[in-house]
This record gives sequence, structure tokens and C-alpha cells, in this order.
Amino acid sequence: MHKYRYDPHAYEERYRRVYEAGAEFWEEPIATEALVKFIQEFNLPAGLMVVDLGCGEGRDSIFLSKTGFHVIGIDVSPSAVKRAKKWARREGALLDFLVADVAELPIRSEVYDLAVNVACLHMIIDQNVRNHHLREAFRVLKSGGIYFSCNLGVDEPVSVEEFRKKPGGFVSRKVKVEGKEKEILLPIIPAWPKTREQYLDEFTQAGFKILKVYREETKPIGSCWILVAKK
Repeated sequence: MHKYRYDPHAYEERYRRVYEAGAEFWEEPIATEALVKFIQEFNLPAGLMVVDLGCGEGRDSIFLSKTGFHVIGIDVSPSAVKRAKKWARREGALLDFLVADVAELPIRSEVYDLAVNVACLHMIIDQNVRNHHLREAFRVLKSGGIYFSCNLGVDEPVSVEEFRKKPGGFVSRKVKVEGKEKEILLPIIPAWPKTREQYLDEFTQAGFKILKVYREETKPIGSCWILVAKK
């Protein structure tokens, strides 16, 4: 067992620091490339019920809403959700946001056609919590519902300690403030990316059937294993 404790609220301090520095967004307000490609490839019809798990500032939630889906974005950071609501209003996107932990979803079972997890699963560093999250996602999906996962990937198994050398310290990050780059310090948060086989094992144990899995360098996340699974 690694020495770092899973803290679902760790990102709140990071978001607060970004906004207190004067930045409007943590990252570029553009949808995740791999998610855009997935929606286009699978040609999903408008009107589907979608839950965005770990939505952050809402970039993917807003994209999905403007694509024609009924969307709820869920994130544990109140600051991020507040910013997501503001951004959605400005974009004229009609969707809901909820402050909650993705490992304990306060939503009804068998409601959603699609669950999206972009750069959230790899931040859950406790295996029991990861397993519970996937079971929760399975629960809220309808029969035949799809789970789209885009999370950091590795080729060989890696521990939390190996992947993040200095959790508890700070990392330099550039954000945009009034069109100019500003360097700020953000707390380092431990993450746990998995191999292809490890991700497959997690999803199949939760009851999912794997439709597709592939490796891709995708903005703004980086090198990810993309996994599409079906309930």
C-alpha cells in the first residue's frame, strides 16, 4: 500500500490558487480532442443523457451540451463548478452541474446513456475507491450505456510514489491572466495512471464489456489510454 491518502478535495486548493491569481481558466477552454473524436466516430444521437465525471471547469460538459446532449457535470471542487456554471451561462449552454465526489454519486440508477471520465480516474489513488467509482458509474448507466475513459497511461505498471516524485510539494504552472502568461505555484497531487491491462482489468471487474481501447496523445491531457466500455 502506498503512503499517500486519497483526498477527493485536493483539487479545490489548486482551482482557488488559479482564480486568485486572476486567471479565468485553469486550462484552455477547449474540449478534449479524444472526446470530440469519439463523439464523431460513434455518431451518437442528440438527446442522450450524459454524466461528465470530474468535469472541472466544464469544458467537456459544455461541448457535450452544445452537441445536443442532456448533460450533468459532476466535480468535487466548488470553485471549479462555480466557474463552470459561469462559463456555461456565457456560452448559452443549458446543462446542470453538481458538487460531489465521483466515488459516491448522488444520482439515480440507470438514468444515463453515456458516462465520460477525462483525467479524473487517474487521480483516484486508492484502488478500493477506484473500484467503487467504476461500480457507481455502472450503476447510473442504463443497460447498454457507454463509459468513455480518457486517462493518463503507462506501458509498465507504476506506483503512485514512482509517478509523482514529490507529492506534498509545489509545481510551477503558467496560466493566462488578461491575455498574458503568469507563473504560479500549485500543490502537487499524487496520481496513479495504469497500463492497458490494468485499466481493462478494472473495468471488467466492475461489469463492463470493453468495446475499444487504444493509446493516444490528446490535448490537453497528454498520453492517455482511451477506453470505451459498455454496460
